[in-house]
Amino acid sequence: MNGYTYRDMRVLFFMGVYLPRPGGVPRNTHKLVLALRKAGVDVEVLAPHEEGDQGLSFSYPVYRYPRWPVKRIFTRAYLFWLLKIYNQKAFDIIHCHGVDPAAYVSSFFKALKGVPYIVTPRRTNIFKQGRHLSHRHRNRRARRGLLRADMVTALSSGIQRIVESAGVRPERIVHIPHGIDPDPFKEARPMEWERPYVLALGRLVGFKGFDCLIRAFSHLADRHQEIDLVIVGDGPKYGELRELASELGLLDRVHLVGFKEGEEKLAWYKGARAFVLPSYPGNEGFPNVLLEAMAAGLPIVATEVSGAEDIVIHGKTGYLVPPYDSNALASAIDLILTQTGAINPSAVSTHLERYRFDAIVDRYCELYRQVIRGYT
Repeated sequence: MNGYTYRDMRVLFFMGVYLPRPGGVPRNTHKLVLALRKAGVDVEVLAPHEEGDQGLSFSYPVYRYPRWPVKRIFTRAYLFWLLKIYNQKAFDIIHCHGVDPAAYVSSFFKALKGVPYIVTPRRTNIFKQGRHLSHRHRNRRARRGLLRADMVTALSSGIQRIVESAGVRPERIVHIPHGIDPDPFKEARPMEWERPYVLALGRLVGFKGFDCLIRAFSHLADRHQEIDLVIVGDGPKYGELRELASELGLLDRVHLVGFKEGEEKLAWYKGARAFVLPSYPGNEGFPNVLLEAMAAGLPIVATEVSGAEDIVIHGKTGYLVPPYDSNALASAIDLILTQTGAINPSAVSTHLERYRFDAIVDRYCELYRQVIRGYT
């Protein structure tokens, strides 16, 4: 090990989005930074300016770069920021959360300064489809960023397949998913809601598939008159989803309760009968809400998107259904609501052990040390 310890490591996280931007990527990455720093790793963050970041303080350094409109033209500007940070206090490795611009720019920095980098693609839409010139440029940048990385961490099997198809050798890919601490869920009290409910949670944006979920619920409404649907989250699709519920005559049973966090969020999980992830393919990378639902002991219905195929063991910890299919979604929810014991709670608990957050943090620490050791 050449005497190298976690406390010897300086890691720069290179982000494409960060807090206060809403969404799972900024929240999960912030949580990972805190855990790594607690383990002794000196982690700092390079991230774009976000609306509302003025006055936002962190317990660790966060450097903000402008959001440039055309990434490929501003490669030198990104390099300037990396050099500025490096000259102040040299870092040992760059952890790119996203492929373009982070991995693409880091490939040039590696050639310039000999600093290794690893890449964690956050979603499955790494490469753009179509023959448009801008798509070809973007795909070329993404491929360079991946192929010149020292290691690529795949959040899911789906992402790993895409990375391999780009030409990255299997031995340079390691599967490291998100992690979760299940203990707060064990201590949480359930939400006091007047009726039993099925839960979904996420940003109210198109790819989350909440419109499909509301249509699926309309197929179940008559058979399960005692059940409500609760969707936790906010976003630009709020009005459309509320209008859809109204059109289907479900406005009194479909509840869009807004963004929740902390104990209130845990309570919504703990009070639910089941959890549903109705997402469409393309934008999901690893839906952390599925880990949260498992930690709450909930049976899960999820569409076959990246991450879900790893987290949900069909017929044991939940059910997987094709995306865009409201009838299949409704059938799986009906199965959970009508068949007692359809999902084995002990199977859910056992499977969750694979995703304990402290073990995930240790795996990243070991990966950093392995890559850095190759350069010392």
